[in-house]
Amino acid sequence: METGEAVSQVAALSRFEANLVSIVRFFVRALPAARSAPLIFQRLPRPRCLSRAAVALVQDTLAKGCTRLLARTDGWRRERHLRGNQIADGRLWERTAPAELGLHFSRHTLELLLWFTADNPDDAKSRRRAPPETELTAADALVCYHAYTALRDTAAGPALTGRLGFGTQALCWLAFPDDFVRRPTDQIIDFQRWTGGVGACILEAMQSVLARRWVQAEARKSQMAEWQAMQQVGHAQERVLEAFLDAVERAGRRDLARFVLLAINDLLPRRLTQRDWTANLRSLGTRLADRMATVQAALALPRQLQRLRQWEQQARGAGYFDEGYAAGQLWKDEWERWRGEELFQRAEELLRQ
Repeated sequence: METGEAVSQVAALSRFEANLVSIVRFFVRALPAARSAPLIFQRLPRPRCLSRAAVALVQDTLAKGCTRLLARTDGWRRERHLRGNQIADGRLWERTAPAELGLHFSRHTLELLLWFTADNPDDAKSRRRAPPETELTAADALVCYHAYTALRDTAAGPALTGRLGFGTQALCWLAFPDDFVRRPTDQIIDFQRWTGGVGACILEAMQSVLARRWVQAEARKSQMAEWQAMQQVGHAQERVLEAFLDAVERAGRRDLARFVLLAINDLLPRRLTQRDWTANLRSLGTRLADRMATVQAALALPRQLQRLRQWEQQARGAGYFDEGYAAGQLWKDEWERWRGEELFQRAEELLRQ
């Protein structure tokens, strides 16, 4: 879309439509929060329909914004990932056919954007009804993730996983596990859409972002004062990682768990004892069982190395004609690249402490 055409379309929008476009741009980080976030915390009458110009601008902003964010994170990096039974090398668009990278947004994405334009999420009476997970496309779920990321540090943050309908978003769970400590313990976290197709491509481009989110979560844990809170966060981390690692193992896409190695590789060289996680706790618990559970929760992330090492050992024992040979070799290379054995020995020492 030419710049002059875009300006003329913006000028023709109603107030609601202009706010809608600004909120979309805020979600995909094309506008600063200072300009866009205030538009979310107000109510506007929702129109019966949108103009053709407004719909075109929303579509254009989503398509370009989501693609730009994926390219700017890890999409531009030369990495190795699986394509079928082969290892593909290159940038995301070099190792993937263009037809397999298409982002398809359904009506649920527009409904999400309309809701945040019309309603005030800071109002305790506001409720957003989330659509069934089975009806969302990977692109819809990606927009939910970007909206969640943009809003979690605003006044709407505490309500996102509850009344604002983000409690079932697996990608949000994976990036911010400590935000979901109050979700029902029997809730299933479904990562199926992220282990194949365009969902897996999205996850490939988010490896460093996810690693950084987990390092930040560990930093927040080290500042905790109450052992009960430490246990809650540790249990949430274990829950989401177990569901995710189960899913990528079933799909033969262990390469999508690279971010776990990246995060642990960043943490362990700087944290040598259990007290690096628990020093600020007032206590570890009242009973011996509580103290043991608190330490295990504090070390929830490095404990995952036991499973990741099992993957590496399985890969070493696989033959050339065995199913999943390429996947195993790729994981073995990743294990060596990020000094997995050294990290494993450090983690074992932490656990022995």
